[in-house]
Amino acid sequence: MKAARTGMRRSSWFPAAWIVAAAAVAAALILTGCGGNGGNGGDGGSGPAGPGPAVERQEPAGEPRSLLLGFSSLPPELTSEAYIQAFATAAQYADLILIQRTPPWADFLPGGNISQETAETTRLETALLKQYSDLKLYFAIDPTDGAVQRSRLANLPPSVDVQAGFTDPGVRAAFVAYAAYVAKNYRPAYMALGVEVNMIYERAPEQFEAFVSLYQEAYAVVKGNSPETKVFPTWQLEDLEGTFGQVHPPRWELLERFRGKMDVLAISTYPFLGEVRSVADIREDYYRQLRARWDGEILIAETGYPSAPVEGREAVGTEAEQRAYLQRLLTEAEQLGFTGVVWFAALDPAFATTGPAVAFRDIGLRRADGSNKQAWPLWEEWARRPLAAGK
Repeated sequence: MKAARTGMRRSSWFPAAWIVAAAAVAAALILTGCGGNGGNGGDGGSGPAGPGPAVERQEPAGEPRSLLLGFSSLPPELTSEAYIQAFATAAQYADLILIQRTPPWADFLPGGNISQETAETTRLETALLKQYSDLKLYFAIDPTDGAVQRSRLANLPPSVDVQAGFTDPGVRAAFVAYAAYVAKNYRPAYMALGVEVNMIYERAPEQFEAFVSLYQEAYAVVKGNSPETKVFPTWQLEDLEGTFGQVHPPRWELLERFRGKMDVLAISTYPFLGEVRSVADIREDYYRQLRARWDGEILIAETGYPSAPVEGREAVGTEAEQRAYLQRLLTEAEQLGFTGVVWFAALDPAFATTGPAVAFRDIGLRRADGSNKQAWPLWEEWARRPLAAGK
């Protein structure tokens, strides 16, 4: 989808965040309306100690692995049942689940109150995490709008000046208050304060400068409420390299602005949305360069590859290519000592049929109906490998 190659505009970069936000909002509204049991109450398939279905992992097989496997909470359909099932799928076939969410600004602006939707969503998600207690949580607070390449904040109430953004004292207070809320209520193992923040620098540098100081404040608050949580922003790899959209020099020096208060180098990477036309085009050092630039913990915080052609990129996307990308990424991530890999969606989001979301329509390792694609047996094989001691 790079404009220089396809003629398509890049103004709608990264439907991933939009899809996750849409799914979470829809699920929250449905859950509020049905009392939050998601249709799984009573004896109808609930787990013994929570709102989700019982799951059983397969018997471990193979060599121990050091790499955590993760999925986002993105469901294949916008229903509460599908959202709950996304947690069950992660509990059965992964070690880590990503909840990615724009702050509910109105709840946390000065004078605001926690809404029923926020409270009900928190209650459900924390109950699911308690039920699936072996599942580590990665919570990403995503304040910027991916539909405009993260050049402004997303979903601000009409009373807030969108141009002020991170310089608005109320917005800053709301961001810190929400970070504290997440830390206290979820106590995640991993927590992102800002998603793909290097894109902000390139498109709204004054907002980036304001965000840097806000991040420092929020980092301290999160650590004060949940000291064991590993806190960081996430970075968009293809944009760090300057290889799509607003072509620019590499921006690796931006990492230094957060060093000392960045517990993990967390990367989102979608090579098919950059220069890559096939998996064979991915440079040999594409992921190895991360280890050269960071000697601490590294997490592939969000990734994926389509199993069918993407609009405007007809050469990209087959089931065989998806499997090849997954094989390369998991193998290299483990060899390089990365902490984990979070695949964007276990199942295709069936609702991603229009606008920028279409690029992620076929990103799942399984189809929306639950049938397997070529890459799924590979993921399942890795998931069966027991985690090494201490992971």
